[in-house]
Amino acid sequence: MFRLSLDAPAAGAARLRLSGHLDDAAARQVLHAAADVVKCGCSSLVVDMAELESFEPEAAYAVVGCTKLSRYVPEGVSVLTGSQASEALADTAGLPPHPADAHAPGTMVPCPAC
Repeated sequence: MFRLSLDAPAAGAARLRLSGHLDDAAARQVLHAAADVVKCGCSSLVVDMAELESFEPEAAYAVVGCTKLSRYVPEGVSVLTGSQASEALADTAGLPPHPADAHAPGTMVPCPAC
């Protein structure tokens, strides 16, 4: 089962948290959520895959699509890994792994995109 949540780790930032199994339907859900957040004007986007348990290789386009949105986000898009599945997905998508524990979480505040 796939779960997607949106929160704001810092003012103006948005974080999409992915957990469970990423399949094609879930990949579309991630892309729509990322596009909505970017359209609302957040200054940075974090795609947190640290709790991802499994994925279908053809669903990697969701991560690639999120990174392509970075041209519209002033501070860019970060993709965080932390599980074996998330690291494998980053590799499948052609992204360098960025462990979630390397990021210090910020204070939870409202995001203008939420």
